Amino acid sequence: MSRPTPRHIWFPDTASLLSMAVDPTITAAVLAELGNNPVMLVDVVVDELEYRATQPQTAHLAQSALDTVPTNWIRVDTGRYVDLGQVQDAQADVADGRPLNDDMQHWAESTIIAMGRSAAQTTSTSVKMLLSEDYDARRVASLVPQMSATSIHGLLHSRVHANHLTATQAATMADLLKGADRGPEVTAEDFADPTGRRLGRVGHPRPPRP
Repeated sequence: MSRPTPRHIWFPDTASLLSMAVDPTITAAVLAELGNNPVMLVDVVVDELEYRATQPQTAHLAQSALDTVPTNWIRVDTGRYVDLGQVQDAQADVADGRPLNDDMQHWAESTIIAMGRSAAQTTSTSVKMLLSEDYDARRVASLVPQMSATSIHGLLHSRVHANHLTATQAATMADLLKGADRGPEVTAEDFADPTGRRLGRVGHPRPPRP
């Protein structure tokens, strides 16, 4: 008898929520992929969105993201699950030896990774899914047992190959992201490639570690 599919718990980061807010078609595609799975909106992401809403360059997208957060997403007080040192350790792994631009760079992603690491020490069998536009955060998250990571482009790629989107539809959304300066050019041919390699760092889908 086959094992039941583990429950997936999604953790969107700040940048992914900003990218979702670029256009309703992108929002709809992401929400369709998340489906009925639990989605955790961590406090540090909310804090960063609220800050971004005060900055002219990101104000519109950040406020739109805040205004359209689904009511069934679960708000999470991360202080209940991880401490400062755990987040800083994850942040150092994401930075991978490069100096940080500021103390808060990669902070939301690192908090989510720290939570995944903490959960991996328990009997939890759910797969924690980091939705992130940060390649290095996805790289580190993919090394955590029972944790996986993807980007908006990687998610669109998955939907293309599950026959939920056409490659052309995905490329149209990628064009919208590029126009908002939130992604590179990604063509229908790139999305049509089943390996995902043509997406490069912008996609880089990774399976969860057992």
